[in-house]
Amino acid sequence: MKRSAGLSSSLAILAFAVLLSVAQAQRHGGHHMGSSLTFGSLCGSAATIGNGLGAIELMVKPTPEQQATLEELKAVAKANAEAMTQACAGAYPGTIPERLAASQKRLDVALAGIRRLKPAAEKFYAALNDEQKKEANGLLILPGI
Repeated sequence: MKRSAGLSSSLAILAFAVLLSVAQAQRHGGHHMGSSLTFGSLCGSAATIGNGLGAIELMVKPTPEQQATLEELKAVAKANAEAMTQACAGAYPGTIPERLAASQKRLDVALAGIRRLKPAAEKFYAALNDEQKKEANGLLILPGI
């Protein structure tokens, strides 16, 4: 149970870190900061999670039963990526109020995505054996943890 919470917590922390990156980039006019933080970095976060699931699949080598739960997780991740793509469509907002509105929309979509992703991630993680969990945990390394 504790390890299941670990993956979910890691995904939530990843999302939070991305949100902070966007906030920092926005404070600097949406331009590059430090290690390539931009206004659009949130827009790629859902796709990044989806791509990470491919790496997890290769490393944990799920059984057919586990593969079914992974496919459910991938479907949720894909839907989240599509929702973020739509939320991020359009030109870069020109005014501060427009930027804030766009940011709010993107953050709302990202948070809704994490809320949908969490139960699917927990279900997949619970289906893994201890060795697979160890392998999956080693693939998601987040700064500050």
